[in-house]
Amino acid sequence: MASLKSGATVASFSLDRLEPEFERGELRFEGLTPPRDSFDVRAFLDEPHANAKTPTEGNPHYLGTQSFYGLGAEAEKYAPGARERGEGQFAPQQVRLNVTDRLRSFIAKAGRKTVPVTLVAVDENGKEIPEPGLHFEGLSLVTS
Repeated sequence: MASLKSGATVASFSLDRLEPEFERGELRFEGLTPPRDSFDVRAFLDEPHANAKTPTEGNPHYLGTQSFYGLGAEAEKYAPGARERGEGQFAPQQVRLNVTDRLRSFIAKAGRKTVPVTLVAVDENGKEIPEPGLHFEGLSLVTS
């Protein structure tokens, strides 16, 4: 299971393998364990040096933002050891971010090439969180 480091390139996707006329595009966090703290994760395509100051408005590399609502340290008082065992609300899950419009726009401008995905974690004030405590097994880009 990977632990997110903000600004890290976490995957690369070959856009030429996507259906040309897809109806929906999703960036999926696979096997994600809910975090303790709340924060946002911004996703960028082909922007390997993205950080909290990287613009989202008008940036063709910006795919979208996924908010994560932390369960807090208090949650473990009610289910001791559940996080380690992956039980209940701590069970790994899939989280989907709809990236349909931005993915279409990116492909129209940049073409169908292999691109890295960089994730940046920020708090409610937009300040970067170097190690937000987000754990997931993988990231996928799915179209249908």
